[in-house]
Amino acid sequence: MEMPSSSGRACKTASLAEAVAAPGYAARASEAIQRIPGAADPFEALSLLEQSSRRIGADAAAFVSFIRNDPSHESFRFLLACDPVWCLEYEQRAWYANDPWLQYALGRSEPVRASEIVVESGQQRALVELSRRFGFRSAVVVPAPSSGGHSRVGVLCLGSDIEGYFEGDGFTALKVVARSLAMELHEWWVGQVKRELVSRAQISDEDLVLLRQERQGHSTKQIAAELETTPNSVNSRFQRLNEKLGVPNRKAAARLATEYGLI
Repeated sequence: MEMPSSSGRACKTASLAEAVAAPGYAARASEAIQRIPGAADPFEALSLLEQSSRRIGADAAAFVSFIRNDPSHESFRFLLACDPVWCLEYEQRAWYANDPWLQYALGRSEPVRASEIVVESGQQRALVELSRRFGFRSAVVVPAPSSGGHSRVGVLCLGSDIEGYFEGDGFTALKVVARSLAMELHEWWVGQVKRELVSRAQISDEDLVLLRQERQGHSTKQIAAELETTPNSVNSRFQRLNEKLGVPNRKAAARLATEYGLI
């Protein structure tokens, strides 16, 4: 699991209403957010997350990108503009499945104050308490759902050490820019994991054609006719592609390609 992080803290503002009322509030945040698509690597993306969250009015932030129904948690990627010890303790306790903030993001798209998310178990209460220890005494959870059938989901968490910071006036204005930040980070991660997979597995344009054909449910004979080749050639190409992707069959290859945004 990739985890670029920074322990740098943003400057605190007396209240969210004060931050939102400052001249050029949205424009300053948007200036940093608009640079995210051009980030060269996770460390540059992290720097832009830090800048954006500070301008929004938070003094800590974390972004998590992951694939739905991933029991191995290998798909989880983190950008931590907060104390990284928080994430290390979180991983050690394997709290992914019981995280109320992640559960909220899986079924909702509306940004919400963390205090409004129902906490149902002792473990969930312990998880929330852990977040409070590391800069999220008050927090906002911003889902970043995928489109186009992709199963990767993103969650932006904005935090403040000030109790009740996000409860007062200014939350509506914050939601607008926070949504933009969450979606830009999410789209950037989708592109990043796609680039990583293409590079690692050396996926060619011809491979992508095969994967699209399989995803559409075409038979070997149909694919062979479409590509003007033989069924044996199609089967051989799929076998090599499966090996490159580390999957057992072509259906799994097409599913993986879809999850990572290749097709």
